[in-house]
Amino acid sequence: MAEISDLPMHYDIDANYTPQYVQLARILRDNIEAGEYTPGDPLRASDLANVHRVSIRVARNALAMLAANRYVSLPGDFKSYCVMTARIRKQ
Repeated sequence: MAEISDLPMHYDIDANYTPQYVQLARILRDNIEAGEYTPGDPLRASDLANVHRVSIRVARNALAMLAANRYVSLPGDFKSYCVMTARIRKQ
């Protein structure tokens, strides 16, 4: 499992300044593309927050980013995001 970095110290030259929700969205995207999640699998923000040790807000923002890029869908109010399909990225 890839680690999601905390806020870096201002003097750390190797720091990763990418927001946590973007880091998590990339991890989840890679997992979807690798087939670790299959179409129809639910992705719950609370579960992802616990597994990746981030806040629920970070997890929700990551899922919203994945939905905007059509990796997951939100079937309705009060339901979990679901994996849509394993899209292949263009290189």
